[in-house]
Amino acid sequence: MSSDTMTQYSIEELKCPKCGHAHHLKKYSVINVTEKPAMKEDILKNRIFNFDCENCDLVAPLTYESMYLDSKKKLAICLSTEETDMEQLEKWKSRKGMTLRVVDNINDLKEKIMIAENLLDDRVVELVKIAYLRRLEKEMKEDTLMNILFDYNGNQMYFLVFFEKKGIGRMPFDLELYRSTASRYERQIKAHSTDDFMKVDMKWAGDIFFMRS
Repeated sequence: MSSDTMTQYSIEELKCPKCGHAHHLKKYSVINVTEKPAMKEDILKNRIFNFDCENCDLVAPLTYESMYLDSKKKLAICLSTEETDMEQLEKWKSRKGMTLRVVDNINDLKEKIMIAENLLDDRVVELVKIAYLRRLEKEMKEDTLMNILFDYNGNQMYFLVFFEKKGIGRMPFDLELYRSTASRYERQIKAHSTDDFMKVDMKWAGDIFFMRS
């Protein structure tokens, strides 16, 4: 394992935006969960990329540039910010066989990790989300759909559905729909995929879904 792929962090001072209390936080530039497996759970349980002020109890996501690596799942995810220089990602492209993804928020990072944990293809999952929108047409007329995120608990996989007024709901993940979608869109998925870092989200899936419809 080369030194540039090992888990790396710096200690930085950050003041609470609410009360001004100073904190010293670890900010990870690289998180290698093959080297440090427990850090995967730390991300999923919001123990990393989270600001928690013991002075005023403010809790908020903390987004900064970081590289997530999982050699066992062959996954590399760049958590990017507006300041991220995408050209700096070139050095990671030499890792053959790795799925390369870029996300811009913590929830999407966690979702990519959970999708990989269940041995699913995130490209197909995003296409399945588009199909689920049809099941939510009635609710979407009455409320604003904010987000749909893949999640799981044990062997149960599902989508968390976030509405502005109703809050959070849960819909079982349709594995048969996943399989049929993977088969139906196999050619389009390959055509819209590259060996570079890709932002695979509902917009990416929508370009494929509505082009084929």
